[in-house]
Amino acid sequence: MKKYINIVLLLVIFTVSLSACQANWQIELTKDGNAIGQITQDDFSFYLDKVDEEDDEVGTISLGQFLYINGLTLVDQVTFIDKGGKETTFFWDEIALDTILINKGKILVNGEEYAPVSIDITESPLVSDIVYSITDIAPTMAYNLGLPELIQASGNILVEGSADYGVMILVDGFQYQKMQSMISAGELPYLGMLDEIHQGLTVYPPVTVSSTAALLTGALPQVNGVYGHGYRSTELTTLFDLAVQQGRTVIAIEGASLPFNLRNAETTLSGDRDENGYSDDNVLVNTLEVINNGMPDLLYIHFHEIDDMGHGFGPESEEYELAAIRVDEYLAQIYAAVPTGSFIAIFADHGMHAEGEGGNHGSLIESDLVIPIIFLWK
Repeated sequence: MKKYINIVLLLVIFTVSLSACQANWQIELTKDGNAIGQITQDDFSFYLDKVDEEDDEVGTISLGQFLYINGLTLVDQVTFIDKGGKETTFFWDEIALDTILINKGKILVNGEEYAPVSIDITESPLVSDIVYSITDIAPTMAYNLGLPELIQASGNILVEGSADYGVMILVDGFQYQKMQSMISAGELPYLGMLDEIHQGLTVYPPVTVSSTAALLTGALPQVNGVYGHGYRSTELTTLFDLAVQQGRTVIAIEGASLPFNLRNAETTLSGDRDENGYSDDNVLVNTLEVINNGMPDLLYIHFHEIDDMGHGFGPESEEYELAAIRVDEYLAQIYAAVPTGSFIAIFADHGMHAEGEGGNHGSLIESDLVIPIIFLWK
């Protein structure tokens, strides 16, 4: 009997040990052969709980999430290396939308399963050309308005000066490359006359809630706690909080909806009052009214229609381009209206890629991550 009990105990110990080994998996990450980090079971469990993915009910997370938290943004190629040393290489943009990590450290690429022990990354050459980030906008705006430092911000102060007023203009979903191609074609006369339109990076996932949290706090999602869809506010101090604490006035002009909690801003939802199918023209009307009735210390303006047209028709569509042309005209009117002494930031929250008959965003790819960032003085 004693011998039988000992065998049972050994089997239990072996089973528990085997389960623990299976649970505590990790995948090493290298860049050009040099170790840069790893993907672990703990990472997977954390993001499975935090991230609102379409497939999270069956336990999957985009591989892009784990590349991003290891400091990777613009990726050219990924090479999966299994325990036998076999290498399988993919161009990242060709698989990024449909590559997911599942439990036990396995990866599905378009439905085909891989079990790498390591992944080697080749970054896009564009990485070395981009120094601006959406996290730089709040620290830069705070500095130029003479506000205290956002202590949690990882972004940098990119422009130094002194302004009486700050203006932040969010052009939702305007892809950087599309903006540049339209400027080259002479379709955006106001933006085309500006000296510098910088390439910047937004955060992952490149969706409005994550991007807005990073914009207002100057901090990355893993710091501000806004990991993607399903989050509408941050507990960190925002630029708006800081301004109000210093006795400044903050007004926000939104479109038909408020995707993120703009705490401490007096917010107006513009809607589609004239029932022409768009809200941006009403955003412009409300913006000009605010400026003419007494410019606030900090004015935040959010144009939605480029993103809406991108989702509906795709970033190469006539509808997307016409929305951009309208916004270009609105930007010219706003610049003309704001008082002298204004510091202005114009930027997108994310880009857009073609998907089916329309468009989408939210992936770790150039078209979604690279955004325009513009700083102007008046």
